[in-house]
Amino acid sequence: MNDDSLPAAAIEDSMDEQEQVILLPSKMVINVTSNDAMQLSLTKGCLEVITNLGKAFNDAYNLVDMGEKLDEILSPFLFQNQTGYEILLKLDPSFEPPKAVNQGRTKLAVEESLPVFNKKEISGSKTKASQIKATQEGDERKIIFQVEQFGATREVTIKRAEKRLFQINQKSHQGDTWSVVCNTDCTIGQKLVSLQSIVRVKNELTFPVEVQYRGDTKLETCGIAEPDKCFSLPLNAVYAISTEIFFKPVGSNYTSSETAVNWRSAESMGIQQVCCPSVQQGHSGCYFTMFPEVEDIYFEAGEEKSAKCYVLTLEPSVILHNLLPLTIDYILEGTSEQQSLEQGENRALRHASVNETTLEIIIPSYQGKEWVGKRKLQKNMPDLTIWEFVAYNGSQKLTMELGLHSKLVKGSLDVSLFCPYWLLNKTERKLYYRGSDQETPIEHPPEESTLILFSFKGKSFFGGKKKLDVPKAKKAQLRIADLEWSDKFSLDTVGSSGTVQCKSKAKDTTGAEVGVTIQLSSSGLTKIATFTPFYMFLNTALDTIMVSESDRDNWVEIPPEKCYPYWPQLASKDVTIKAKVKDSAEVTVPFLINKAHTTLLKLKNEYGGISADCQVSEASMITTLRTYRAGLASIQVVNHTHKSTVSFNQSGEKTVMKLEPERAVLYTWDNALGKRELVWTCGKKKDMKNDLLQDGMDEFFADEDTKVYWVSFLDGLQRVLLFTEDLAVAANAQEAGELEQVEQEINLQIQGLGLSLLNNYTQSEVAFLGITSSGIIWEERKKRRYKALNLKECALLEAAWQNYQNQIAVGRTPNHRILLENKMEVDFADMTVVRPRTFHIRRSFENGVWVQYKTSPHQVQLHAKINRLQLDNQLSQAVFSTVLSPLPPPKSVAADSVPKPFTEVSMMMRKHEHSTVSQIKYFKVLIQEMNLKVDQGFLNAILDLFAANELVPREMETIQFKEDVKTTEKTLMDVAGLSLAEEQKNFYDYLHFSPIKIHLSFSLQTGTGSSDGKPTEIQAGVISVFLQSVGVVLTDVQDVVFKLGYFERSHSFYNQSQLMVEMTRHYAGQAIKQMYVLVLGLDVLGNPFGLLRGLSEGIEDLFYEPYQGAIQGPEEFAEGLALGVRSLFGHAVGGAAGAVSRITGTLGKGLATLTLDDEYQKKRREQLNKRPANAREGFARGGKGLVMGVFDGVTGIVRKPMEGAKQEGVSGFFKGMGKGLVGVVTRPTSGVIDFASSSFEGIRR
Repeated sequence: MNDDSLPAAAIEDSMDEQEQVILLPSKMVINVTSNDAMQLSLTKGCLEVITNLGKAFNDAYNLVDMGEKLDEILSPFLFQNQTGYEILLKLDPSFEPPKAVNQGRTKLAVEESLPVFNKKEISGSKTKASQIKATQEGDERKIIFQVEQFGATREVTIKRAEKRLFQINQKSHQGDTWSVVCNTDCTIGQKLVSLQSIVRVKNELTFPVEVQYRGDTKLETCGIAEPDKCFSLPLNAVYAISTEIFFKPVGSNYTSSETAVNWRSAESMGIQQVCCPSVQQGHSGCYFTMFPEVEDIYFEAGEEKSAKCYVLTLEPSVILHNLLPLTIDYILEGTSEQQSLEQGENRALRHASVNETTLEIIIPSYQGKEWVGKRKLQKNMPDLTIWEFVAYNGSQKLTMELGLHSKLVKGSLDVSLFCPYWLLNKTERKLYYRGSDQETPIEHPPEESTLILFSFKGKSFFGGKKKLDVPKAKKAQLRIADLEWSDKFSLDTVGSSGTVQCKSKAKDTTGAEVGVTIQLSSSGLTKIATFTPFYMFLNTALDTIMVSESDRDNWVEIPPEKCYPYWPQLASKDVTIKAKVKDSAEVTVPFLINKAHTTLLKLKNEYGGISADCQVSEASMITTLRTYRAGLASIQVVNHTHKSTVSFNQSGEKTVMKLEPERAVLYTWDNALGKRELVWTCGKKKDMKNDLLQDGMDEFFADEDTKVYWVSFLDGLQRVLLFTEDLAVAANAQEAGELEQVEQEINLQIQGLGLSLLNNYTQSEVAFLGITSSGIIWEERKKRRYKALNLKECALLEAAWQNYQNQIAVGRTPNHRILLENKMEVDFADMTVVRPRTFHIRRSFENGVWVQYKTSPHQVQLHAKINRLQLDNQLSQAVFSTVLSPLPPPKSVAADSVPKPFTEVSMMMRKHEHSTVSQIKYFKVLIQEMNLKVDQGFLNAILDLFAANELVPREMETIQFKEDVKTTEKTLMDVAGLSLAEEQKNFYDYLHFSPIKIHLSFSLQTGTGSSDGKPTEIQAGVISVFLQSVGVVLTDVQDVVFKLGYFERSHSFYNQSQLMVEMTRHYAGQAIKQMYVLVLGLDVLGNPFGLLRGLSEGIEDLFYEPYQGAIQGPEEFAEGLALGVRSLFGHAVGGAAGAVSRITGTLGKGLATLTLDDEYQKKRREQLNKRPANAREGFARGGKGLVMGVFDGVTGIVRKPMEGAKQEGVSGFFKGMGKGLVGVVTRPTSGVIDFASSSFEGIRR
């Protein structure tokens, strides 16, 4: 019989039988599957409801006073008479009759309110079968009202919040029919029904205003409009002979307004400034603005909004905002009283007349001097202007330039005094600053509380106005004490951080380095630059620890629970330090503080040692010191044998320790600067090396009769190396959960998901987000699971299959064995491929969303995929119809590539019974390359959809500003993001988030904008203000490529906040800097495309093309580990090298090709990367061949997705680009990762 006729499954199973790990089926399986796509719609109204619900629950939780007394029973209905005439009410029979009822009618006097309750149900009455229907029907009530003086009767149906106009039997002198508006509103479960005129006055001022109208012979008073209240004009005032209205502040200091307001011409009137002259000669009058609003309302019982009512809103003419971190005084022309305005506060200037009044501001105490500035308040001032303040040092005139931001909000001119830059000195050393256009430096003393107001001079104040051009003059320089001036750097790159170096004038001493972090204030007007020491020590011990440079004895004290700035004196590449506890003679060995590491430094005294944990970022290197406690030792060696002695030492060191049988010892490195590798000998097993980074196990013979197992595992935070002759002890130490039966398995499969974003106010669809399934794919069976074939093979098989099915459909009997173009022979009868190799195949597809979750006593597995995600712009005449979409790989590699989902996540976590420390063996996320194309019209529509209609209240601006001031008062420990609190740590064997590659296009044009083709304005105020203050004008951007290097951590302890900070800093930092350089053309601190601090590789070495990434499912990964464990315990290990390669937990399951860019291109469209290169030593770098890499098997986890950087201002916008839009990311094989045990052995797939 021919071999070709053998069933493929039999051949495959026989090949894989030896390598397969047979796992028992899950005890419980829950499958959630959808065969159709789920379609959802989300409207702006829905978002507002959710927001209001959230606010209501939050207010209830925080016990916010809603103005109602506790236990007060509110009536379901409240009727108010604001017409100025008595009204008769006839209520619906379903209401409980009020006390003062006469023949079913109730008289409602002027300005009287009438609470009304529902009639109590008679017991035993028939209830509605449908509670919902009963509620709906019960909501509709009717009343009949009559203006008694005119005998007009009208019926009103009360059902929902609305306004309706009803005409009554009365004519004005002009022939108009008098009208009453029935205004129904809902608050706190109560329907408030107000009968009022068609004209209301809304008072947004801080003082009450008397409203007057012109009577027959004189001005008559209508009533008082209280602050923050609406006042309805009585009907006789609305329909008087003259429809003119006058205003007068309550009291005797001012007369009635000089000019009248005619409500009839409200639609064409526009904003008016109202002046009420002072009764005292020579004193300034009271000024405010009035702007009219016309509202369309329903006419009587109709459903069309064909009637109108009018609201006259009174606003302050000028509001002054103090956005300086100082108290200021101000005085207005024509007034004698000088008033103070606290930091962050704002105040309406009652006596300020736009275009006429001069405002004088005094800064009473800044740097020991009084500063004065004057200017006239003008309506058409530019948004941003310079305001010069003058002070005198004796006879010497000093000037300081601050900024003035002006904007018109609802008729009020809001003017804000601000400084472009706040400089904070947290270095505890004297600093000096100067702009490149300044000769005299500004001194900044080391006191933390001192804040410096900094600005550039003249034309450089707000930067240039050319497109994408910032003048070279707008740069600052820094000097530390008596060192030299630093290079010039920009203070405008908000959200970024870096360092500034000052060189030393002496040759034998080093210069100094200062970390710089730049944030944007809540107003968007001020950049807050914080200068911190580059080297810092945090002492979390209860004892004072002293440190000194290793070659000197210049000891400095670090008090307990304090953060201390450190300034090395010796000029060297590596900064080495020694430490000791105060009042003790024992000194540690030298250790580094400019590279990331965690090391216990031995002390031969009662303290045991000092632990040094060095964390590296772009702006600082922080070393945390603590005295010894359990878990901090580098290794605990346990000799559980009966007669074998274990000797060990650090690689390269001569000091050898011997451990007798049934003894244990804690050990740390003798040389903190040397190679961190343990060399051990036990019996015949000589000079075995272990880097102690990861779990592992093996067996050997100590002598001819004694088999010994060694196991490396975690006991809480402590790494343990155990030698034992007991197989059960070794197995328990390893706690291999890979062989366990899964207790619960949850599978979620959704074919597709569609989300439509609608703006119900503008009756338009803004965007559509779609998650869709894949097309037909063909998969081959590998071991117990199916894996997709490459695209070329899928296309050939699908074409042959369609042809095969078509022939069957027309009644033919086709040959079920078909030879394809690529010489692959397939048998569709058995669904097998026969040549060139034999394997099972199946025809399938990938769901839009697929999630699998498994849990067992000692492990958790999670595997999730999103197949394809696309966001479409649904606005008419959109510049870019597709906003976000995956970018397919180049055609040259697509045919030979396996179809990949847009995003894939794979995680395996091991749980330990006797420890709260979780061990994440493998966590990897891969996201594919994408296109992001946004036009300004779409951006504005999205902002309009998600933003609230109301502006940020001025009170909230003050609260936000005071939060900004609080950030300037933080201690060095808070600024550095340090905490003395100890968080739960987890061990991450392998954590990899892939690189992100985004092709960004941006257009200022929009199909829905103005017809003249001009660019659309940016609606996001903070972003617009920031760009203006920097002096940058946005232009169209076409296909700018953002490349963010991958994030990877292995064999490390991290707490959650630590990991979040590092991930945020990694991605957001790159995204922000590349945005500034590529899109805005600004200079940033450091090179955004160069070396990352603390790493030997540049960003180019941390990047690979996302389509080249490979990812393992957690089940497959676990099987790889279980295979090694079974081989060991089954005594089927074919030699030490074979055991090590399968058991150490670094079993690589995939080979990937790496293509690394030579450099980041700054041009708008990048060519396909052409020069591949590897990222690891040990493999040749040269040549154009593709580099195959083996990636780690045992890995790490992130327990929660990245929550993101705090979103505020432009910083939040850019971080959203780099983090929010991109989401979680992954790293496939970045170069060759050697096996910890044997880098020479090849890995079989």
